[in-house]
Amino acid sequence: MKQTMKKTKIKLIQIGLVLAFLVVGLSANAQKFTVESMKMSLENMTITDGDRDYAQLLKWAEETKAHPKTSNDPKMWYYRGLLFMKIASLNNEVTKKHPDAIHIAYEAFNKAIETDAKNRVSRDAKAYLLNVAIGLYNTGYTAYQNEDFKTAYKDFESALTIMPYDVDGLLKKNNLTAEVLEQMMAFSAMNDGDDAKAITALQALVDKGCLESTVYANLAKLHLKGGDTTAALETITTGREINETDKTLTNLKLDIYLKQGRSAELVSELDEAIDSDPGNVVYYFARAITFEGMGEIEKASADYDKILEIDPEYYDAAFNKGVMYLNSAAKVVESLEGEYKPSIINAKEAEINGYYSKAIVHFENVFENNMDMPIAEKKDLANTMKRIYARLQQMDKYKAMKDFIENN
Repeated sequence: MKQTMKKTKIKLIQIGLVLAFLVVGLSANAQKFTVESMKMSLENMTITDGDRDYAQLLKWAEETKAHPKTSNDPKMWYYRGLLFMKIASLNNEVTKKHPDAIHIAYEAFNKAIETDAKNRVSRDAKAYLLNVAIGLYNTGYTAYQNEDFKTAYKDFESALTIMPYDVDGLLKKNNLTAEVLEQMMAFSAMNDGDDAKAITALQALVDKGCLESTVYANLAKLHLKGGDTTAALETITTGREINETDKTLTNLKLDIYLKQGRSAELVSELDEAIDSDPGNVVYYFARAITFEGMGEIEKASADYDKILEIDPEYYDAAFNKGVMYLNSAAKVVESLEGEYKPSIINAKEAEINGYYSKAIVHFENVFENNMDMPIAEKKDLANTMKRIYARLQQMDKYKAMKDFIENN
């Protein structure tokens, strides 16, 4: 009797195991059937996207994603991507409940391609990803407008990964290209203070031979900010090969040469800039300063005069010319140190007074005609002029400057 009971127990356990296998088998088949149900529902053309049963579809989507038998099924991922892509495009309450729908669709379609060893859904997944790219651009642009630059960068970067699938140029026809996305990535990174990411995005554009001068200018500025003058100059040179007349790039290069004290190269660059834009007083001004630094006073003077010929109200040129003559006088004074011969001193005194006489003419122009000059700066100038008038023995003018200072 005991043996019979023992055998009976064994049979019951075996039957239990068989039942367990049946349940598992039914569950796996049920999940595959659920994927087919999603397919039929999503591909039913007799109803519009707005009228689909999204509550049921979402339930199926989560069940099939969670179940081990379908969690790695390319068809599951494909229809999950299709579902969330439709949700993202609805612009209704369902969309509001799933604000990340376009990102879920992006992940799902990519997973479908990744797991599709038999290449059954990859082609359609890649086609639908083109719609996802447009959705990601839109969410990225919205984030950018809201100054959420990290999110904007991430969305533009995700959209960029889809661009290789645009083999027929459908996105390009909608003005969405890799170049547009890379520029938006660069702007997002720059606004977020992430210079490294901005440089990477801009460099990708430069490597493609981008025609936008602002790309080269922004990249050069970032290199300068990071202290890499060599890279900045290389970028500017590349940009100017594409657009020789771009003033931003020209001015950046001039600024670098000016800060580095590369006077001869700076003059050469300014010569070219003036030839291409002879009415630009800024270039003459920069060249005048450079000539002055090189000790070529006559050439500097000629450039200051040219500025005032083009724009008589460019008072910085008149002021600088006056200061240049004062500096020249100071050098003569320095050269007299330790000199006691009256003949030499008298000759130098005449030279000094000659520089003062030239300087005061330009200071008078600024003082009398520059109505926008702040009063504090005008008082400083009056003090300088007062000392020059005293030196030149022009006492009436000395008194006028003295009175102006006291009254102000």
